[in-house]
Amino acid sequence: MIRLDYLPDYKDIKLYQDDEMFCINTDTYVLGNFLEVYKKDKVLDIGTNTGALLLYASLFKPEKMVGLDINEKALKLAKQNMELNGITNCELICADGNTFKYHEEFDVIIFNPPYFKTPSKDLGNNEYLALAKHENNFSLPHMIDCINRNLRNNGTVYFLFQTSRLLEVINEFNRKKLIIKKMQFVYDENKDFSQVVLLKAVKGAKMGMIVEKPIIISRNMFSKNN
Repeated sequence: MIRLDYLPDYKDIKLYQDDEMFCINTDTYVLGNFLEVYKKDKVLDIGTNTGALLLYASLFKPEKMVGLDINEKALKLAKQNMELNGITNCELICADGNTFKYHEEFDVIIFNPPYFKTPSKDLGNNEYLALAKHENNFSLPHMIDCINRNLRNNGTVYFLFQTSRLLEVINEFNRKKLIIKKMQFVYDENKDFSQVVLLKAVKGAKMGMIVEKPIIISRNMFSKNN
């Protein structure tokens, strides 16, 4: 079922969501609020789904935005969401991130990737959710390769991943000289351990990183915004 929602914290930014597909959640919310984009920037959102993170990026008025996804049905909703909010500087592309290479490099890449390693037999029958949540068709090394192919030197990537796999991510980032400059752990108020971590990395930068105060997510807080 398709429903009309709004971007958390921004009631004037509307978006359509389909219950059959991946809908915005706390990961979307924290990553959207982690972004820093300049007006001259060209922005790529990998795995854009229905365009929620593009809507967050649009708040900075960047020069150009591109949303990439392999799911044509999600991109149709993303197109409607861009039109609904009067966004005209956005291109939506249906392609496989394993091989995608744009004709120019980007200043900023946003990526809220699938991060569960799940046996194929346990993926369930919903192909849309399987693509959005499980990395079976888009492994972590291939994700980082896609970022590297499309990000200019000194460009910035904003990335969210499972905290339990942080060392894997750091190793993959280092492999492509994507230097982590900022890290922020996210906690659910009802859990003892961080589930996800936010990363800002710059391609070809010098070493030096700050770890910001953690974000504590209240489920009630998010539900009021969604």
